Amino acid sequence: MTADATKDEKPTSEQTGESSGETYRFDHDGFWKDLIEKFFYSLLKRALPELYEDADKTREPRFLDKEFRDILNTADPKIHTSPHFADYLLEVPLKGGGAEWFMLHFEIQGRGGGSLAERMYYYKSLIYCHYRREPAALVIITDRRPENEPRYYSHSRYGTESNYRYNKLSLMDLDDDELTASDNPADLVLYAAKCSLRSSAELQKYNFLRKTVELLGERGWSKNDKRDLLLFIERILYLKDEKLEAQYIEYRQQLRQEGKIVFIPMGEREVAEQIKRQGREEGRLEGRLEGKLEVARNLLADGVSPDVIVRNTGLPIEKIRELMN
Repeated sequence: MTADATKDEKPTSEQTGESSGETYRFDHDGFWKDLIEKFFYSLLKRALPELYEDADKTREPRFLDKEFRDILNTADPKIHTSPHFADYLLEVPLKGGGAEWFMLHFEIQGRGGGSLAERMYYYKSLIYCHYRREPAALVIITDRRPENEPRYYSHSRYGTESNYRYNKLSLMDLDDDELTASDNPADLVLYAAKCSLRSSAELQKYNFLRKTVELLGERGWSKNDKRDLLLFIERILYLKDEKLEAQYIEYRQQLRQEGKIVFIPMGEREVAEQIKRQGREEGRLEGRLEGKLEVARNLLADGVSPDVIVRNTGLPIEKIRELMN
């Protein structure tokens, strides 16, 4: 499954909240899960165009990740923790009836996690044993992986051979010009994610953010899609520098006045102030769970990203996801 970091890794400056001094780790897993659920077919068009053409896009895919977790009925704790846990299993409806199992495994961690090819083969074997159906497999690499990593799993002994190859989409291999010229909404988020991976300084991230949001303003997509895409872009290219954030908010307001941006999610400090204000108005102490849950519900209703809510309420991301369901 996805992995934010291995246990022996120290948090980077990208993962540390400057205002509170507390360690913050961006929820990569949640980000990609949300993207898959919101823009599944758009992402499928980029990653597996053949399956996209065969899919019945008038019907929603069926997510089987909870069922797949039951397949991994093992006492081995390593199987139930990142990066050893397959992320998504879906049933994609096909034109003319029928369905094909399509496994999505999101590998966020660029280092560690053992042999990716062997792990993918292991998951494929579990799926087949349980469902008696061959899944299509896709790995989206959202960080740097070891050089010369095998693209397939191969094993041969005493005349018995196994060879397993899976589909792979690596952010760093995608072409910038193609992504920025694309009319596919998912491509713009992939571009933002690639920019985040390449950002070594806040100023560089700020420039990437402005460019990406400007591209969003030029697209003729629906208001709802633009709103959601803006949330994804700002989540993956989150600014911590207060001066740059202020400049960006001013620039974003300008785009809004020009009618290019139709929804402006609240900035980090605005959310923090709303949490304090709502906590006072409801007569609850900020540290009490009940008050935090009520604030989180209100923020979710306002379209605030889960990552921002986690940072400012201290609630675990799992609790936020429960509120979203």
